[in-house]
Amino acid sequence: MDNLLVIATILGGIAAIGYFWDKVRALFSRGGKRSQHDIDLYKRYRELIVDSGVADFYRGHDFLGAFESAYWSPFSRYVDSWGTIDHEFIDPLLNKAHREVYEKALELGRTIAKNTVPIGATGHLRSVKPDYLPAGPTPDHIKAEAMEINSLVPSFTLAHERFVRLANRRLRDVVA
Repeated sequence: MDNLLVIATILGGIAAIGYFWDKVRALFSRGGKRSQHDIDLYKRYRELIVDSGVADFYRGHDFLGAFESAYWSPFSRYVDSWGTIDHEFIDPLLNKAHREVYEKALELGRTIAKNTVPIGATGHLRSVKPDYLPAGPTPDHIKAEAMEINSLVPSFTLAHERFVRLANRRLRDVVA
């Protein structure tokens, strides 16, 4: 009788696994369930931060030098608008990683906005050094502002790279 009970339990377990196979497979698959919302949101993130060259530029730029506003505009749009519920990922791991990127970007963006100004005849450049600054050695307070920005870049870059790697892994085969 005990053997019959063991066999029935095993068969019941196998039947349950078969019945819930799609959920079992999603649980053990590396990518988990991929929502269209997450795919679309990640594509929009890539357009703003990756495809525009913003992440690569910020990784290598010394903010004591001027830079094109074209690198500031997408980053500024990201910081200004991605802190909303509409920009949350459904996948909890992606959402946590993205929240870290956003927090680092917000801190970096606020610091850039506080410490830089548009320069040049058309304002197509930004710099910690205003146009009205006389020629000569760069004042220490300007160097300090650039250093403040530069000090925040590595933490943003690290969070960004972790997020992109995770998203590429979790959304693989569906994100170009």
